[in-house]
Amino acid sequence: MDITTLLTPERIAHAQEMSSRKRVFERLAELLASAQDGLSAEVIFDALTNREKLGSTALGNGVALPHTSIVIPEARGALLLLEEGLKMDAPDKKPVQVFMAILVPADKASDFSPCITELASILLQKPLLKQLYHYREPADILNYFNGLLLPTPQYYATALAA
Repeated sequence: MDITTLLTPERIAHAQEMSSRKRVFERLAELLASAQDGLSAEVIFDALTNREKLGSTALGNGVALPHTSIVIPEARGALLLLEEGLKMDAPDKKPVQVFMAILVPADKASDFSPCITELASILLQKPLLKQLYHYREPADILNYFNGLLLPTPQYYATALAA
């Protein structure tokens, strides 16, 4: 799976401040529902909050990766950047400012575990948060993310040598 296809500029947003996890998840659901398949924000919100009840998706370093499986044809993501962090159950107790929500097809959920693990490791990079806030336009943020997610020339050299 190509994780660079998860985001579109339409599913990237900034917010000054959000008062609660509920409001953050509502906004993420709105962004994710913008696809053309008719999946409602309410259904997505319920799926994300039900998954969150199983355990916090806050990773630490100001990042959360809410994710769930749902009946959709292909995976999609949304990115919400908060100017003021939101307290969640993060391992490091730091407020969360970067929310990267992922929906994966229910019939292929296990196939996406490596993708979610890879995203988590990328999102936990310390310089990420500072870099993200250099960009204001969704298209610029998307280009930055794609640069992080695309395999490096070293990756190709290693793959060709194998």
